[in-house]
Formats: sequence, structure tokens, C-alpha cells
Amino acid sequence: MKKHEKLLRKLSSQDRKRVTLAVGLIYANNYQMLDVKKLSGFETYRIRVGKFRIKFIKHETFNEIIEIVRRDDNTYS
Repeated sequence: MKKHEKLLRKLSSQDRKRVTLAVGLIYANNYQMLDVKKLSGFETYRIRVGKFRIKFIKHETFNEIIEIVRRDDNTYS
């Protein structure tokens, strides 16, 4: 089981719905209404979904989710 799948099972139903919706939009390559930022120095992007950050890589034909993390003081260090 992937780490982000395990995280999703532990979330509240409201957080799970929000994160699942964002992941679906990323996979559908339809993230105009999401807050997408390119991480400096990497070919990685991130979006914010409430207390969570979803990091992903844009490929030519698909997007790959790298990780889903709960934001805290050590999220970007």
C-alpha cells in the first residue's frame, strides 16, 4: 500500500473528500482552480488543500503524485 493511500484512510471524511477531489483534478490535468506552485530548483509542483500539501510531477501525458503531507512547521525543510 502506498504511503498516501494510508494517509487518506486516516483522514476525516471532509478532508478525505477535499484531498481526493484535488488528486482527481491533478490526474485529469484540470487544475486551473487549484493553487499550483512550481517548487524552485525542482521539476516538482505543489498544491495546497487546507492543511495538506500535494506534490506532483507533470509529465507530457500524465501527472504523477509524489506525496501528500499534512502541513506543519517542518513541511518545507
